[in-house]
Amino acid sequence: MKPSLLVLACAAGLLAALPATGSAATGRDWSQVQLAWRDDPRPPADAPFAVEVPRSRREARRAQRRVTTRRVPLDDVPIDVGVAAAPAPEIATRVDEPIIHRDQPSTPQPDSRQRFDIMLPAGCAGGGHLPLVIWIHGDTWRDGTKADCPVRWLAEQGYAVASVGYRLSDTATFPAQLDDCRAAVDAIAGNAAVWGIDRERIAVVGSAAGGHLAALVGLSGEDGVAAIAAIAAPSHLTTLGPEHDRPSSPASQLVGGPLPEFREVAQAASPLAHVTPGDPPCLIVHGERDDRVPLDQSVKLDAALRAAGVESTLVVLEGAGHKPPLDRGSAAGRALLEFLDRTLAPKAAEPRSVVVPTAY
Repeated sequence: MKPSLLVLACAAGLLAALPATGSAATGRDWSQVQLAWRDDPRPPADAPFAVEVPRSRREARRAQRRVTTRRVPLDDVPIDVGVAAAPAPEIATRVDEPIIHRDQPSTPQPDSRQRFDIMLPAGCAGGGHLPLVIWIHGDTWRDGTKADCPVRWLAEQGYAVASVGYRLSDTATFPAQLDDCRAAVDAIAGNAAVWGIDRERIAVVGSAAGGHLAALVGLSGEDGVAAIAAIAAPSHLTTLGPEHDRPSSPASQLVGGPLPEFREVAQAASPLAHVTPGDPPCLIVHGERDDRVPLDQSVKLDAALRAAGVESTLVVLEGAGHKPPLDRGSAAGRALLEFLDRTLAPKAAEPRSVVVPTAY
């Protein structure tokens, strides 16, 4: 709303109290005068900013210039919501801090969940050869966000780290979650040159529901996935146990109904059903005392992978419960780093044939 003509609403008896001569105008008491905007339905207290009452044409022009040149707070600047602006990266404040690009789209028309954050090691000197770790969040398929990323510290170990979001089971049932995760992998790998990563050295990692989705992404033949790490993850939904068969359980909500009644979908959502001989190497970590996801789920997946000739490493953490910590000093974190260093290491250069000149 542009400033318009000011209307003076004088309190009762105020005019009688004003000095009679114009020369005494500077001594007037304006404390009882209220200012209002003409044609503005709001009360005077809601006027956009305070205005000094001009007492001459020259002062009025000066006041107008003050209004024109007034700085507007950033929050008051109108934003065209129809134009999407790429978010600026978070610049590291220290030379050893990673650079973070947040809310990158996974699909052409993403919703708030179909986005990912990517963290690049300090210096970004990968030259197109950085290994990438894609983290998939979730304790159940109904909670968590991409902000939940306990493996950020891998960026300090020379890995690019992406944390992806996906539609939760309260808004979409399986396979929407798998579709979103695969779309994120495709979006990141498709711009490998932009991020400076090696699209042939990608690992998918997750814990609990995130580990289940990571296993599904890797075992479904996604291009570029060279390693899988699943921590405390369900692998066979139809044998999770009676408590998971209830309609209100997270696994039942994922597939759209009770697991026994939606058995076909539950089978399709089970990583165990997708094991094939050509699968990438897997790290499987599980707490010995996990009371949420039975240890037997990881034992079964490890056995199926080995039977198919796939490299599989099963780590059972003695005395650990559900979702063991993944910080760099934890047992699971150390096992993950060792696995990534081994599976995503740069391929050794092929030996070149050397032509030795014949001596005459």
